[in-house]
Amino acid sequence: MPADEHAARKEHLPPMAEQAEQAEQAEISAPISLRKRKVPTLYEADESKYVGPHAWQIQWWARAVRRLMEYRAYTRWVEAACEEVRISGLEHLEGIDGPCILIGNHTSHLDTLLVHHALPRTMRSKLYFAAAQDRWFVKGKKKLTLQPWYQSLVLGNFPILRGGGARALSYARWLLEKKQIVFVFPEGTRATADELGEFKLGAALLALEHDVPVVPVYLSGLRRIRPKGSRDVQPGTAGVQILAPVRFSPGSEPAAATALLHERMSAVHRQHAEAAPAVSDAA
Repeated sequence: MPADEHAARKEHLPPMAEQAEQAEQAEISAPISLRKRKVPTLYEADESKYVGPHAWQIQWWARAVRRLMEYRAYTRWVEAACEEVRISGLEHLEGIDGPCILIGNHTSHLDTLLVHHALPRTMRSKLYFAAAQDRWFVKGKKKLTLQPWYQSLVLGNFPILRGGGARALSYARWLLEKKQIVFVFPEGTRATADELGEFKLGAALLALEHDVPVVPVYLSGLRRIRPKGSRDVQPGTAGVQILAPVRFSPGSEPAAATALLHERMSAVHRQHAEAAPAVSDAA
């Protein structure tokens, strides 16, 4: 494709990404009230407003549906957004034949699509992504094109209460007990700065409790392809770098284990930052 034609071409976001951007814009444009009012914390959130998790998503029939819907839900969006996907480090997955935890840096709503695309099919069938409960698993939210049942069945997502502490990990624990693979973004939200955000303790806690490895996955290029604040995609090259699994010694402190994971990811992040010019997020 000629360079000028490529520059002019834009692809629309998949529904999940577009809805998130609309929600963010609504929050930004909402009027600010000067009246003091009590704002409930996530711990005080009314969980009756949410749906899931759906334990049936690991059943054979659910995995079969997910396999049939793979192109529609994942592959076509990667093909539209990424002119090239550079995958490295697959050899690090060869020794993993049981449950594990994958973590990744979070820069775009396309992140999970790219991760799914890059992993071997044997892992995809057991892969489940942690997704924000307050955004994707809200009961009776008609504006959600991708309803909670679709999130669980087709996308392999499960709800996690942001800021919910240890209890927010209960379903992830159950998945690991069932020999599944759990993917979480330890930053908790998409990064807006050039440095990685602070990691939450969740991934390390799960790894220590279940004695499973943590596989860091570094994603690059998606911040340029689909910047935060934009509803359009500028096709380009994306990268998936799978790092060596991290196994913690029994009795390791969760904070120290989390710091180790952050350093492993930060080392790769710095390499990419030095090799490419800075990217500014859209307002």
